[in-house]
Amino acid sequence: DLRPGILDDLGLVPAIEWQADEIQARTGIECHVICDTDDIDMGDNYNVALFRIVQESLTNVVRHSDATKVEITLSQIDDKIDLEIFDNGKGIKVDEINNSQSFGLIGIRERVHFCNGTVQFTGNEGEGTLIRVTIPLMKN
Repeated sequence: DLRPGILDDLGLVPAIEWQADEIQARTGIECHVICDTDDIDMGDNYNVALFRIVQESLTNVVRHSDATKVEITLSQIDDKIDLEIFDNGKGIKVDEINNSQSFGLIGIRERVHFCNGTVQFTGNEGEGTLIRVTIPLMKN
């Protein structure tokens, strides 16, 4: 069960859209997915990593942010994939970003590292949190 079957059935972008719809239906948090392409195929391992990054980010929004809206943007810029997850919640604090017990953030960092990418967490009190992931495009 480590590989979500929905990725095989639908592809990365539709799988992310499905996950956003599920969160919205379950929690009432408005979730919007913006993508500049119908689908991105980074290869099986990277697709799973990107999907799990989105999934963990949405879980954190539900658990911690008090947000009412989330926007997920996925785009290809030159030879990189850029993923941004922004919520309008209370904003993550620096000590929360650096907390060694924040297993969700640790998992995101590990997946990004596996993909040779970078991740940045930014929070502004009362204005929300932005997670920005940049991953080099895989050549098939």
